[in-house]
Amino acid sequence: MPATGRVSHVTTCAITNARRVDRCETRRSTRCAANAADVSLTLATTTSYALAGGLGCFISHGLSVPLDVIKTRLQVQSFEDESVIAVGREIVRRDGVGALLDGWESTFAGYFIQGACKYGFFEVFKALSGVNSGGSADDHRLLTLLLCAASAEVIGSAFLTPLEQIRIKTVSDASYASDGFFEAAKKFAREEGMDGIIQSLPVTYAKMVPYTAVQLASFEVLKAALADVGDASVIKTSSAVLAGIAASLASQPGDTLLSVRNSGSMDVAVTTADSLGADAAVMAPESVFDTIIRLGPAGLMTGWRARLVHVTTIVVVQLLVYDSIKSALLSRVG
Repeated sequence: MPATGRVSHVTTCAITNARRVDRCETRRSTRCAANAADVSLTLATTTSYALAGGLGCFISHGLSVPLDVIKTRLQVQSFEDESVIAVGREIVRRDGVGALLDGWESTFAGYFIQGACKYGFFEVFKALSGVNSGGSADDHRLLTLLLCAASAEVIGSAFLTPLEQIRIKTVSDASYASDGFFEAAKKFAREEGMDGIIQSLPVTYAKMVPYTAVQLASFEVLKAALADVGDASVIKTSSAVLAGIAASLASQPGDTLLSVRNSGSMDVAVTTADSLGADAAVMAPESVFDTIIRLGPAGLMTGWRARLVHVTTIVVVQLLVYDSIKSALLSRVG
């Protein structure tokens, strides 16, 4: 190759590489600028994140109560036709239309509190980790986001657990079906108490931690990956749909365990000695590990089709509502 040709080739490569580096830096700078509000934490911004998250979860879970009832009934009862519509019709036939709204009070209260903690602490942990600052945490973005979301959900689920237990009992336990929220809560406190809540925490975490970690982390990563593809609203909605599908499948085994645990289906007969020394059979909760073995992979995925629709609906509505309310509140704070 002539000297002039080699110089031209080297110059062209240098220019191309410089443009690539410039594009990468521009994308990183844009991402950092877009997330500047995440890094700057004040009482006002943190409150905005929490309020937006609480309202997003309140609205999304509230709208999907009938689907949640169908999903829970599928996991603890037998139906000849397990399609979503068929199960809904059978529930109405057995118990009336009102049965599709069972547990709505627990759902509204529980998920407002859980959503406030989930999104509020997620944004706080993101800022503290420096995941959007372009530092070392940004080099492990997916892992950092998963850890931030999982940590936030550990806090949120601690508040959600007793209310979710009451909801499931209202839907699946006939002795709770006719009770209002406050009566059901009193009965739950008498029968389960703090011990019941503590015993259910690991099962709740098995459902909610994978759900939130996959939902929030995948949504953030997908939005960033598709940022240059097309319209922002289309990207946001598409990312939310994919995040919902992933979150549903990741948390399905834990969701089944939670429903089985709170419906009483994990109770087994245990032989103990009574006050006179004679053997007596009593019902005691089956261990989580034994339940996993008994159900097996197929059993743990029971109702996944109904839940896929249910969770994807929740996630899409929740993320879009949260993003809109958060932007509106932050604009006022700014």
